[in-house]
Amino acid sequence: MTTHMPSFTGQSIDIEDLLVWAFRDQAVERALSPHPDATTVYWAVLALPAAHLRVIIHFAKLGAGPEWHAGPDHVVSLEAVRKSRRLYTEWVRAMVVLQRTLDGALSHYRVSGPRLEETPWRGFGARA
Repeated sequence: MTTHMPSFTGQSIDIEDLLVWAFRDQAVERALSPHPDATTVYWAVLALPAAHLRVIIHFAKLGAGPEWHAGPDHVVSLEAVRKSRRLYTEWVRAMVVLQRTLDGALSHYRVSGPRLEETPWRGFGARA
């Protein structure tokens, strides 16, 4: 006897948007009865290394990612630029891991992305 599994037709969502939905909109960390997909996202994030876990949760609650440049000041330290870029790269890489982990694991969503470049500064100067 062959068992037929129905195909999943969930809504496509970018991993960054999914994280914001789970941590900011659903408040999964303190919700009494969170959405099951938010709970799955929460446990997947908790499985990340501690440094990535903190970065993902912080920016998900904020609803925006880290800046990859040092800031609006006219004088910028090279160390500040390196630190900003390292944080941004780690954030994007952690989202890639989460996208691969969560795609196919949720009941209402198909996870895509991230739609961000890992190193957007590489082509930035050429466009200016």
